[in-house]
Amino acid sequence: MFNIKTIKCAVVGAATALAFIPLIASAEAFDGPYVGAEAGLGIVKSEGSLLTGPFKHTDNSAVVNAVAGYRMPLGDGVPVVLGVEGNAGVYTNGGDARYGVSGVGGFKLGDSAMVYGKVGYAWLDGVPNGTGKGLDGLVLGGGAEVALTDTISARAEYRHVDYGGVNLPDNVVDWTGHEVTAALLFNF
Repeated sequence: MFNIKTIKCAVVGAATALAFIPLIASAEAFDGPYVGAEAGLGIVKSEGSLLTGPFKHTDNSAVVNAVAGYRMPLGDGVPVVLGVEGNAGVYTNGGDARYGVSGVGGFKLGDSAMVYGKVGYAWLDGVPNGTGKGLDGLVLGGGAEVALTDTISARAEYRHVDYGGVNLPDNVVDWTGHEVTAALLFNF
């Protein structure tokens, strides 16, 4: 199980490793492996009914993630990019670890910009759901990315996570998550 110290160590370790890895320019923007860091706002909403009646609750938190992935264009001169991305991080409002994996499909806008969508799966530890486990569910999202140099890009992204629901003896609870992040990526 992840905790905040583990996540901090992983992020610091990844950043230190980057300092010693020569960044090799890709032949084309948005092509090849990449790593980076993202930060933003994470919102987890719970909604349901208890014996006392309906309820709604929202937790807002900063979210910080390390990301790594690989992507490639469909062919020379084809503006479509496909890839896969993993992330691991933390919701700072309680140290809940969050991690996920997604398939990414993008459309290049010229040589240095891309809009993209993603579909994947995410896990959030530390949130009680009546089963003794954290939450997990389907991720749908999208964003825009701009190549700042041959090896550095920046992006803004929105993700919706449907963590599903659980039926407990006296209540029914559904969880959803929303994340809005900005990231700095280092492309190899």
